[in-house]
Amino acid sequence: MALHGTSKAYIVDRLRRENQTALLAAVEVGTITAMAAAVELGWVKRPPGMGGSTHKAKRIQHQLQAITGEGLSAGEAMELQYGPNPSAGSLFSSREHLERAWQRARERLLTISNPGRRPLAFYEFEFDGHRPPYDTERSVLWRKGLLSADEKVALEAEWKAEFERAQAPDFTLNDGSDEMLVGDCARAAYYRWADIPRELVKRWTAARRRRGRQQRASLEEAAAIK
Repeated sequence: MALHGTSKAYIVDRLRRENQTALLAAVEVGTITAMAAAVELGWVKRPPGMGGSTHKAKRIQHQLQAITGEGLSAGEAMELQYGPNPSAGSLFSSREHLERAWQRARERLLTISNPGRRPLAFYEFEFDGHRPPYDTERSVLWRKGLLSADEKVALEAEWKAEFERAQAPDFTLNDGSDEMLVGDCARAAYYRWADIPRELVKRWTAARRRRGRQQRASLEEAAAIK
């Protein structure tokens, strides 16, 4: 059966055939959908009356604007986000050219980044040191004070929920080996997996212990009164 014009496989194949490398890369990493790329290029029209989330539509539009942003080609914007194409190399003629492009696209690219994530160009021009590994990127930015206020609130709420999940008395964790971790060992491994800053783990653990002592003291006091 022939692939039709709105199937993901067809759109991806056409993006590849027509050398739309920036949009193809965005689809492959999940930044945008294949349909969004096809609509942006005018290959298909989104069916009317389909409803959907206005917020989601705006987010997709921001993503597309970041990829095909004003003053930059799609490929240049994608290079700022993910780095140069491994086979084709950089699209920029010099480091100065790259930095000027980053300054133009900076706000758009930061807007579409998930909390605690940054485009590659951010680490090239605004970060002291090497880019942190993906698994610890968020805690590194938190520790260095490089998160916005909204990002900090969102991430700390997420981390607190993960921390509380690990407080179950029977908490266990399969670390991928044949051994099942239990208790404090399981919790420590889970904190690392969730990338919870150790400073927060220490603070929240101390707070739980204080609450535990206060509850025990209250129970003992109540028992003494009886």
